[in-house]
Amino acid sequence: MAGSISNLSLSNFTGIDFNQIMQSILLQAQIPEAQLQQQVVADQTAISTVGQLGGDLTSLKTALGALNTDATSLPLSVQTSAGAPFSAQVSGTPLAGNYSVTVNQLATPQVTASQGYASDTSVMGTGTIGITIGGVTTNVSITSSNDTLDGVAQAINSAALGVTAQVVNTGLPGAPYRLEVTSNSTGSAQAFTVSASLSGGTSPVFNATTIGPAATSITGTSTPTFGGTYTGGFSQGYYFTVTSGGTVGSNAITIAWKSDSGESGTINVPSTYTAGTAITVADGITLSLAAGTLNTNDKFSVAAFNPSLETAQNASLMVGTQAVSSATNTVTNAISGVTLNLSGTGGPYSVTVSQDGSTLANDVQNFVNAYNTAMSDIQTNTQAVPNQKPPPLAANGALESVYFGLQSGIGVANLSNLGISVDSKTGVMSFSSSSLASELASNPTAVTTALGALYNALNPTVTAALDPINGTIATVTDSYNAQVTQLNQQIAAIQSQITQEQNQLQAEFAQIQAEVSAEQNLATYLSSSSGSGSSSGSSTPPPGSNLTLSA
Repeated sequence: MAGSISNLSLSNFTGIDFNQIMQSILLQAQIPEAQLQQQVVADQTAISTVGQLGGDLTSLKTALGALNTDATSLPLSVQTSAGAPFSAQVSGTPLAGNYSVTVNQLATPQVTASQGYASDTSVMGTGTIGITIGGVTTNVSITSSNDTLDGVAQAINSAALGVTAQVVNTGLPGAPYRLEVTSNSTGSAQAFTVSASLSGGTSPVFNATTIGPAATSITGTSTPTFGGTYTGGFSQGYYFTVTSGGTVGSNAITIAWKSDSGESGTINVPSTYTAGTAITVADGITLSLAAGTLNTNDKFSVAAFNPSLETAQNASLMVGTQAVSSATNTVTNAISGVTLNLSGTGGPYSVTVSQDGSTLANDVQNFVNAYNTAMSDIQTNTQAVPNQKPPPLAANGALESVYFGLQSGIGVANLSNLGISVDSKTGVMSFSSSSLASELASNPTAVTTALGALYNALNPTVTAALDPINGTIATVTDSYNAQVTQLNQQIAAIQSQITQEQNQLQAEFAQIQAEVSAEQNLATYLSSSSGSGSSSGSSTPPPGSNLTLSA
């Protein structure tokens, strides 16, 4: 934008408008500055346009890179048969073909739990908890500050041993809270053991089943006691209801029972029963009744705990007749170049690896789009059209050279093998995915050859143009930036000159004003003196006059 002209306040004399004269002179001086400003705007537009073309060429280079990858190894896809207990994805360079997969078992972490406690704040005692993994034992110190169920869990977690401890509420009768320890990773190598050496409380048991204590809701005086060695495979509750009461050892008593797993039965206590004698219930659990009475509808229950909730194991599967083991359920060693994500067991299920026509088609389409965009933008912004305003980069030889380099490069590759055709008049590319699919099915070698040829033909031109130092985009941008810098220097010089001229003109016009004002004052004085007719004495000339008048 041209520099502004300061507002002046110069009075008019005898019809002369000094302000208008000065404005006209200064506006004439500003014409070269305005012309330079217009050139700066044009150069800045050119710089922005070059940046756009650089973006187009960058997109083209990315698309060419994808084609080069495809030329090295045609993309493959993997499908699994319906209902397979796993998903599959290409993670390397697999061999095309069909594979039969059977999953025998999933990889699991070890989960071990203690017997039950009445509360999460139950005292376990002080001493050490030992965690052994891979033959190495680490002892966790338990003091009076952390000897509860919650405190021991926190102490184990703080030790960061590769396991996580938590207190769970099972909801089982009598003692629902358990300390549960889980390995942080799946696989047989993550198996661990937990040992406790605590005193002053109820030390946890992790290596044997436990039974009890009993939870009772009875109105009689006999106390039930449970014992034996639990043989069940999981933790569960057993619930008892007196259906026919009486005095223990004097009357026949009938007790119905059931378990969480659906077991049920009836215990017949004879009138000759001796108090304290163990009665077999189920799963290794025994019941003893103390002397006293049990009334009809009296209820009591007990929980039996198995410390092993889950065993650490590797995933096991068969690929054809080959057995495969994996520490995790993400299996990368079953089929080379394919990752299986296991979610269940079963089989056999088929895994099919084949050429991925959709990915290749997408890569070719991206290239066609990027090529058409780059060529169109270069042509639009460099080639002038008769009787129209020239484009920002009109007749830029360097950019036109990139255009013709790309145009001639596509003639090297057999584009028809890629499903590409070129309009002979406009040079615009078109792509047919069905044609590519046909070529891929009939002659995949020709497809990879065409991909490689296209990359080798165009990539050097694009790479050279994008070189950050000597490339066309960089050098053209630098050239326009240098022009803008030079123009701004010229504009600054003109603005300085205009300021000097304005100051000089203002001083000259001010001097003229002063002289005209003095002459006007003198004329007024002389006129007034002549009209008065006075001939005696002396008079003083008006201010600003250099005359001295006397009688």
